[in-house]
Amino acid sequence: MIGLLKKDLYVADKSSRLLVVLALVFCLAPGFGSLGSTYAMMMAFMLPMNSIAYDERCKWDRYAAMLPCRPSQIVWCKYLLSGIYTLLGEVIILAGAAVRHIMKPGSVDWQSIFEINLMLALVMFLVISITLPFLFRFGSEKGRLIMLVVMAMGVGTAVASTNAIFGDRDLVSLLPPVPVLVTLGAALVIGGIYVSFRLSVHFYRKRQNGAYD
Repeated sequence: MIGLLKKDLYVADKSSRLLVVLALVFCLAPGFGSLGSTYAMMMAFMLPMNSIAYDERCKWDRYAAMLPCRPSQIVWCKYLLSGIYTLLGEVIILAGAAVRHIMKPGSVDWQSIFEINLMLALVMFLVISITLPFLFRFGSEKGRLIMLVVMAMGVGTAVASTNAIFGDRDLVSLLPPVPVLVTLGAALVIGGIYVSFRLSVHFYRKRQNGAYD
């Protein structure tokens, strides 16, 4: 399992460097807070997609069939990769906000930053849960289009709803307490990831057996 994750991290390393640098630049630039946050979160989408595309080009499925690795372990590594880069995106957003605060004290609304981060993380995990089964079912080329559409809709909805809800004090007063929201969000994410994972494993087994060739 650790070896599989290392393989995916090595594959993602080259393509992730430019994404990390660009995400840092956008997060540090004044007036690009939402764009920087969105771009940082894009790593959670793009890198698993690139990893699956690389596996397809290299015929990794055929090689993996000879290894003592279960299909569930191979699939789970893609989910772990998404989770790792989602957390990295969160760190980049917070680091950018911290640097802007140091350069210009009082220029960062920390409450808004944390609210947007929480919403983006929730949306990222839900969108990942939706898109990864499509990638395993249809492959990286066809699944790419579905993934980009879901990504754009998810991120756009997250940013717009966060700004609309938390920017209106009347709506904020109607929301449940933060612990309740966090608990509900966590339950939704866990349930979504579990269903998504089972579907991905099913599709991966079928594809490994040549059902979708």
